[in-house]
Amino acid sequence: MGRAESVGDGDHYDFRGSTFHGPVTGRAEHGHGPAFTAMSALPAPPTAFTGREQHVKALLDVLDPDTEARTDAVLISAVGGLGGVGKTALALHVAHAARARFPGGTLFVNMRGYDNAPTAPEQAVESLLTALGIGRDSLPSTPEELYALYRSTLDERGSVLIVLDNVSDAAQVVPLLPGSTRHRVLVTSRDSLDSLTARSITLDSLTQDEAVALVERALRISDPDDSRASAEPDAVRRLVDLCGRLPLALQIAAAQLRRRKPRAVSTLVADLEAAIDRVRALRAPGRDQYDRDLVLRPVFDVTYERLDADQARLFRLLAQAPTSDFGQPTAVALSGVSPADIMERLEDLAAVYLISASPAADRWVMHDLLRVYAATLSTSEPVLAHEATDARNSLLQEFFLRAASADQHLHGQLVAEAPDLFPDRDAALAWLDSEHTSLVRAVQWAEMAEHSRFATALGVCIDRYLHVQRHFTDGTRVSETLLTAARREEDRILELFSLSALGNSRHQLRQYREAAIVHTNALRLAYALEDRSAQATSWSNLGFCMHEWGQHDIAAQMLGRAQEMFAQVGDEHREAMAWNTLGMPLLKLRRFDEAVRAHNRAQQAFHRVGDRQREATAWLNLGAALREVSRFDDAANAYLNAADLFAEQHDRYGEASAWNHVGSLLTALREFESASEALHKCEAVFVSLSDWHHVGHVRWNIAKLHAAQGQDLRAKAAWMSSADAYDLAGDEQLATEARQYAE
Repeated sequence: MGRAESVGDGDHYDFRGSTFHGPVTGRAEHGHGPAFTAMSALPAPPTAFTGREQHVKALLDVLDPDTEARTDAVLISAVGGLGGVGKTALALHVAHAARARFPGGTLFVNMRGYDNAPTAPEQAVESLLTALGIGRDSLPSTPEELYALYRSTLDERGSVLIVLDNVSDAAQVVPLLPGSTRHRVLVTSRDSLDSLTARSITLDSLTQDEAVALVERALRISDPDDSRASAEPDAVRRLVDLCGRLPLALQIAAAQLRRRKPRAVSTLVADLEAAIDRVRALRAPGRDQYDRDLVLRPVFDVTYERLDADQARLFRLLAQAPTSDFGQPTAVALSGVSPADIMERLEDLAAVYLISASPAADRWVMHDLLRVYAATLSTSEPVLAHEATDARNSLLQEFFLRAASADQHLHGQLVAEAPDLFPDRDAALAWLDSEHTSLVRAVQWAEMAEHSRFATALGVCIDRYLHVQRHFTDGTRVSETLLTAARREEDRILELFSLSALGNSRHQLRQYREAAIVHTNALRLAYALEDRSAQATSWSNLGFCMHEWGQHDIAAQMLGRAQEMFAQVGDEHREAMAWNTLGMPLLKLRRFDEAVRAHNRAQQAFHRVGDRQREATAWLNLGAALREVSRFDDAANAYLNAADLFAEQHDRYGEASAWNHVGSLLTALREFESASEALHKCEAVFVSLSDWHHVGHVRWNIAKLHAAQGQDLRAKAAWMSSADAYDLAGDEQLATEARQYAE
């Protein structure tokens, strides 16, 4: 009978309270010298083991010795992953679950592959032979004879499971393989061990729910009355995210919480958020069963120190990427490694689990705690800090050139002599979509003076993309970053651009008061700079904001002024924008003929200048105006033109808006079946985009459709559903109106 307080080499949980049985089942314990203890028992199964159901099932299936007769029977199973990800916990959990299948015994050897003195195969085989009943005095003197005796001894026994933990090299495993396929070998390693023909399982971090369950269980094991985890669910979720959902980090955090009881979980969260080096902060007092400290950084140190100079450099530089996932062009830009060589270099890092590949192998991911660790390495010496700065600048230049090229494909010339780096518009949009988050984060590097030039240029390049794709929250972040940089650098042109972009983003987020203030500041700056075009743009932006705010008279005056000023400076494109926006308050003021003329002029001008995106919007607005003057066929044609153009631009929001108008028009024309099809089609799109304001609008139109059909109960349900959507959008007024209609 034995009791193990913990097992820890970076891949272990707490093991306690287990009873061990069987004369053969056992564990080889090795010191740092040539002497070994006798075999005793498997470490107890991990009491806080959480999740991994698919991996457990896969291992139990392949470890079944009854599959010996199958041609695909697998002798070796290898569990790989980053240090601390829970490989040994999984192996022990599975080994205990499978013990009954192995009448010949279950053997366990810690190969200590990442210690200063790893266990040699000839050392391991001596202990395995002793466990199998061979007296030490009877052991042969040469390794070859030891291995031969080991295989022949196994051949005389029933099925045996051999667990080889912490293997760093295939050379530690090969001599210990049985000669019969009825036996099974389970290996854990921080290296991929590709030379072994083995069933490989790679462990990733736990899911958030699994990580939360692990922390709560670890606290309850220590004290069944410890309710901190259930009392602070949000804090625990934040804690496990700060730990990267890495089992070792979670085990350390649980130990820290036990030590600081009864202090709240949120206090540890605050400490980790404030830590300059979060990896170093994840440490707990005491030592585990293998006489090692509960600390995270040494686990990463071991893997990093095994890299050669080129691999170590690439690892440090990849951590400079704006986000944890990155594409191959980003890796090339950061590292300077040629495109021809970068794949092999990335695969080298993946082989030791410092990065992982996406299923398509077109993107790579680095664990958040590894990014923190690598960042501290890059600030540890001036030369490494300079290396990191140069890498970020190289990436910013690459991002800027690609963003300028992509914007040219999507929206026309923005940057003079921008290179053409994409074969077509679809490829340009696909790149922007894949790098969207990275681009936004990279722009925020403008907060550092050494990156300001290219980061701000990048921000200008992606502003239109963020707006068209309706990433308004990100647009606000980018604009605020640009504004701060502009004022720091006293760049008034950039400041004016940033104010306009920020006002437009706040407008789209329905923050009309804040948007109006920003646009007013932009207008003042435009007059201070005596820039007539900027003055007209600011009047146009402010007028559109006032229209959305419900101030239609004021909006029409402002937009009329903007249109006249654009005409005076000869800017046909922006004049068309002003005409298009002017038609909207004119429609609200019931000046229908003027609204039709305004939107018609805008549509024709956008067509002439080749702005297909804004031409689609003009068709949409023209359809609304034509409907008000009872030109229903012309209105339907305008809506369908808008839908086609939005679809061509891959604008799902715009296309859905067009079909919403079609559905509303068909309802008025009492073509109910077609109206229902159009409305439910666009409702699904808005739900998928989480655009709850427009979901509410569509459901309102669906309610009107049911009411027109005399289906009062269905109409009431649709209005209540509309109110729920408006609640999610934060629009109390429309939610109240929808409920009033329902009643």
